[in-house]
Amino acid sequence: MTKRITLALAMIGLSSIAFAGAPGNNMVAPTGTPVIAPDSTGTWSFGLEALYMESNTNFQYATVDGGLNDDGEFQFDNESASNNWNWGGEVDVSYMFPGSSRDISASYTYLNQDGNDSVSAPDVDGILDIAGADSLGTNEAEADVDQTLNAATLTFGQLLTIGDRVSLHPFGGVQFADIDTTNKATYENDNEVTDVETVTGIYKEHSEFTGAGPRAGIDAAVHFGNNFSIVGTFAGALLVGNMQSDFNAAEVGFIPDDIDNDSYTAVVPEFDAKLGLDYMYAFNPNTSMNIQVGYEVVNYFNAESNDFHDSFAVNSVDNTTDFNYNGPYLRLQLNVA
Repeated sequence: MTKRITLALAMIGLSSIAFAGAPGNNMVAPTGTPVIAPDSTGTWSFGLEALYMESNTNFQYATVDGGLNDDGEFQFDNESASNNWNWGGEVDVSYMFPGSSRDISASYTYLNQDGNDSVSAPDVDGILDIAGADSLGTNEAEADVDQTLNAATLTFGQLLTIGDRVSLHPFGGVQFADIDTTNKATYENDNEVTDVETVTGIYKEHSEFTGAGPRAGIDAAVHFGNNFSIVGTFAGALLVGNMQSDFNAAEVGFIPDDIDNDSYTAVVPEFDAKLGLDYMYAFNPNTSMNIQVGYEVVNYFNAESNDFHDSFAVNSVDNTTDFNYNGPYLRLQLNVA
């Protein structure tokens, strides 16, 4: 029975150290319910996760002059490009030590998100470009966004059981992340008489954060009959690393602005959460597989720099935005004792 519980919970994946006493020792919870670190056998777990995610970050690339509204006021509409739903993936491996239900886990996550948008205005000069790329005669604009995440974790954990139905898995360790963002826009004039398109301006911004720091969290599972479980994860990290960014803006016929911002040390908090349904199938007493479907939310705070050149001023704006994504995932995990 203990081995079966161990295999059923090994799929939770992210792991860490918790000091919970010797295997089988009871710890009195405030409710009086026994909390046990169950006995365990040495178990390897290999996980593969398919992510289908959407990012909520946007790139505002143009403002359209809408003319006068019904109240006689000038009306402007901001246009933004956002990422599409895209596939990503995670691979991980963990080992549960015999006797103690403590484990070590390593994971790697890759996600690339991109998207595009375009807008046209019926009148000449109907579109206002973003700072540094202002040009006359612009009535069409298009933009592209591209964000890439490479992340890895190394954590240690302790499996605990509360009664017969609930399992907890606190963990802690380290996390690494590299977040690379590129936003581009092109501005054009489409002459309605000659039907000739002329590029009037370009803009490009690039930002990259690379950092590492401590990570901690907890997995939880509520077990039902027939090897089904509801599982969840709540975790966070505090990453410290290097933030660098550069910008290029040009109006056709003029000298372009090519700006490299000084890199600096940035602190980026990270939060992630999962909720899913898990099913375990045992091939034999030593081998099992978990199939899990659920939803995931991830946010890296202030992980993208958009510190662009100010008009008629020294580079005085210091702005950052979050990098985030959310969506469904499908997980397969093989457990071998």
